[in-house]
Amino acid sequence: MSDHPDYKSDSSQHLIYQIRIEGHLGQQWIDWFDGLSITLEEDGDTLLTGPVIDQAALHGLLKKVRDLGMPLVSIRQVQINETHPDRSEKGEKMNTINKATEKEDVKKNVKMKLSALWATLMFLYIYADIISLYKPGQIEKMISGQMGPFPATQSSLLVASILMMIPAVMIFLSITLKPKANRWANIIAGVLFTLVNIGNLIGVTWAYYIFFGIVEIVLTLMIIGNAWKWRNPEE
Repeated sequence: MSDHPDYKSDSSQHLIYQIRIEGHLGQQWIDWFDGLSITLEEDGDTLLTGPVIDQAALHGLLKKVRDLGMPLVSIRQVQINETHPDRSEKGEKMNTINKATEKEDVKKNVKMKLSALWATLMFLYIYADIISLYKPGQIEKMISGQMGPFPATQSSLLVASILMMIPAVMIFLSITLKPKANRWANIIAGVLFTLVNIGNLIGVTWAYYIFFGIVEIVLTLMIIGNAWKWRNPEE
């Protein structure tokens, strides 16, 4: 007779239930199922696993599931030793998913950085040209048909248009191109505009333009560096 209470207590400890519901449980509801292990599965279901004292407690849990408005897929009673291998396997799968997500996030971050660098470079080019209009004699040069040190001709204006179109288009391409092509496009364009920025500083004496030129070179070197470090973009 003295062993009977202990037997009942041990049996109650083995009343482990797994409740499967359709959809992933939101973060705000996790505390509502305090005491239960919550697994968000790959197939989109949520698995609630844990001890249930009696039938009344089980009905209480099912009422909570009903109040969530999430469809109940299944409910089953399991032994303690059944839950651990399953949980370990699910944990490994979830870790794999998390690692894949982290790699994808890194890939997206590189794309966003490159796009942002090209956008910043474009703004600096625009501001430098606008400020240059206030240089003494600049308006007169424009009226006389001069574009910097070059005459404003069909060819020179077309070349300048193509040159300035590249960083503008790279803002878009840095996000949309496939990774391998993206990497090489940024390296090549970055090298090209580093040389352009250096060439723009030759013979310049105005401090504001030198300042713009140095910052622009830093930006193009950052573009080359970020793209170069993106060693295995396809992985």
